[in-house]
Amino acid sequence: MSAAWGPDGQRIVTGSIDHTAKVWNADTGQELLTLKGHDSSVNSVAYSPDGKRIATAGGDGIVQVYTTDMDELLQIAESRVTRQLTAEEKERYGVLD
Repeated sequence: MSAAWGPDGQRIVTGSIDHTAKVWNADTGQELLTLKGHDSSVNSVAYSPDGKRIATAGGDGIVQVYTTDMDELLQIAESRVTRQLTAEEKERYGVLD
């Protein structure tokens, strides 16, 4: 339904009729991430100028804003996790001690 280049020229975000947006590696075509949250098609997608946010607009009348900033994502996760991560979880999520 929609596509937008990231400001670094290395990623593309697409909006789809399957209710998702996907982030792709522009060089390899590899899917990097699936963004969910709409109850209808994702009709429009856009990156913020700094590349740290992706906005999606759906046929459901909702606009979603997602962060792509790993430091921010870790801060959010740390504020919501009420236990210590296991060594396996730290490795899986790229958490550095």
